[in-house]
Amino acid sequence: MAQKGCGACHVIPGVAGATGTIGPSLAGVGTRTTIAGGIVPVQGRDDLVRWLLDPPAVKPGTQMPKLNLTQDESDNMVAYLELLR
Repeated sequence: MAQKGCGACHVIPGVAGATGTIGPSLAGVGTRTTIAGGIVPVQGRDDLVRWLLDPPAVKPGTQMPKLNLTQDESDNMVAYLELLR
C-alpha cells in the first residue's frame, strides 16, 4: 500500500506516512458493509478485491484511480485491510 501511494489519499493504520485526507480513513474498512461513500456494497472480500482492481468500473466518476494492481497485490491489500479495526 505504501508502494502504490495509497497513503497520499487515505489514513492507513500501520503504514508510515499514510496520512491523506482526500479519501476516508481505511481503519475498519474490512468490517464495513459499504464503501465508496456508501454506494458500493461489500458482502465479502471479493467485493473489496474487485474495487481495488478497478474502482472506476465499480463506481464511475470515483476519485479513486485504477492503480493497475495485480491480483496478488489486491489480494494482499485486502488481507491487510481485513486486519484493520
